[in-house]
Parts: sequence; structure tokens; C-alpha cells
Amino acid sequence: MKNFLLIIVTTIFLSCAIEKTEINYKKETLDASRNQSIFLDQNILEDPSFIADKYPITGEVEVLDVSEKKPTPRPKQLFSAASSKEIRLHKLGEIRWVYLGLEPSAVWPMTIQFLETNENLSLGTFDPNSGTISSEEFKRNNVDSKYVFKIERGLQQSSSEIFVSQLNKINNAWQIVSSKDNKLDELVNEFYEYLSSSDPSTGTSLVALNLNASNKTEVFSDDESGMSKIKLRINFARAWAALRRSLLLAGYKIIDEDRNEGKFYLEYIVRRSLLDRRQDITSVEILVEEMNSNECLISTSLGAENKDLSNEIISEINQSLS
Repeated sequence: MKNFLLIIVTTIFLSCAIEKTEINYKKETLDASRNQSIFLDQNILEDPSFIADKYPITGEVEVLDVSEKKPTPRPKQLFSAASSKEIRLHKLGEIRWVYLGLEPSAVWPMTIQFLETNENLSLGTFDPNSGTISSEEFKRNNVDSKYVFKIERGLQQSSSEIFVSQLNKINNAWQIVSSKDNKLDELVNEFYEYLSSSDPSTGTSLVALNLNASNKTEVFSDDESGMSKIKLRINFARAWAALRRSLLLAGYKIIDEDRNEGKFYLEYIVRRSLLDRRQDITSVEILVEEMNSNECLISTSLGAENKDLSNEIISEINQSLS
């Protein structure tokens, strides 16, 4: 009888304990099979069998809707100078300019300082809005003359181009002197040596910060084909010369060129595999199209089926432009 009563008491005690447990821990637990179904339904994993849910999470799990997948936008390409304070001399027809791997706002005070410390010249007028700095007028062959420095943003980011010209006053109007009559070579070389040996200790000019914003180069994707192209805000002659230099710097072999058609022909060998039915590539045309007198477009002749290759070539040209 005592054993029977003991069994009854024990049974009642255990049932109460179980009931209490159910009340205190009545929560939904997501096991491994539930996690696997989420990954499979949302096409996140094809084979989630490697998932071992050793520590299941209690409660509901919010599953994001990934049915509409949007492609991650490609970052905009930027142009960067090859090295800090890189400096070069350029000449194209009647135009001479100095390339410097610094922002225009940093080149501005250096140019003013050059004129202020020059033994033969002195600082005249300047206009940071247009980026022009002029020397004081001087007499040359009994004609009023002056030098003008025009500072612009370079084709690369964090770079500047300083165009130098000589002007004579003819009939009370300033006119640019042709290369055969001016003395620019001596002055430009002197200016080049000054920039090469000096440090930008004067810092950045706040009044010339607006010169940093006027980009000459823009890389964009064509809306229809998705092909990358380069827009240059310079004239055709300059764009043609800049592209030719860029191709050589990028290591491409130019097998032919036609300036009238605006085409460079590059040697470019791409052999397809047996599974790739696209045609082999033995050459690529790089096109320079004149949009207007101060704007040109650079693209390749490759079609949309070779979009990745075309975008890669445009990117390499982009990085070498100057």
C-alpha cells in the first residue's frame, strides 16, 4: 500500500514539473531543416547540406525578399596622376603647356610666385575664375607684349595643365604671337625648371578652388549597349594626340592609324575555346569621334558580345590619358 501511494505521489510531481516546463519554454525553435528550406526557397544556396545547426535560434526569423535582384552599379572611374608632382612638357602645333601632378588650386600660387620672383618679369593681372595669370606688360621690338598663363584641370584627377602664350598689342587689341615670332621656348623651359625645383609650400589657393571642379574627362556606359566610352572636353587634335600617347603608354601595338577616319588599329589577339563559338579577335579599332569643336568621344569597334573586353581596353586607355 505504501509503495502504491509513493508511485502516485511521484507521478503527480513529475506531471507538474513537465507542465511547468511547457509553460515557461513555449517558444518556436528553428531547426536545421527550417534553415535549409529558407536557403533553398530563396535560391541563396543550391546545396545547404553542410549547414549544421548546433545552436538553433529561438523565435521568428525575418527573411528578406531577394526575388528582384538588382545588379551592383560599377564604380565611376577616376583619373589619377601617375605620381605626385609628376611634371612634363607638351607641345602641339602652336600650343605649349606644362603638365603637373597637382590640383590647379595648388599650381595657382606657384605660378604667381614664379612671376613675382622672376628677374625679367613681374606679376600683372590675374583672374581665378578663368584661371588666367598675366605678366606685367613689357616692350619687345617697340611693341607692347605680355605672357599669359592659363591654368586648367588636367585629363587625370589631381593634375593640372598650364598653357603659356605670348600676346602683342596690335591696334589696341591683344593678339597671340605665332610660334615662329615668340620667345616662348625659353620662358616655358624656365617655368618648367622652376616648378621642378620648387615645393608647393604655398599650399592651396582658396580663390582658385573652382578650377579643381572643371573635369575634362568623363567615363560613362552607353545606355543601350552598356559599353564604356570616354568623353573628352578638348578639341580633336588634342584628343587624337592624347589617345595616341595613352595607347603607347598602356603597351598597345599600333599597327595602323587613319586620322581622317579617327581610327587607331591595334594588334590584339584573342583565341576562343572550343566551347566559345564567337570569332577570334586579331585586331581592335579605337575610334575618336568629334562631337563638336571642344568635345570628343573615344570608343572601341567591339560589339556587345565582347563588352567586357571593350570595357577593359577603355579602362586601360583611361588610366594613361594625359
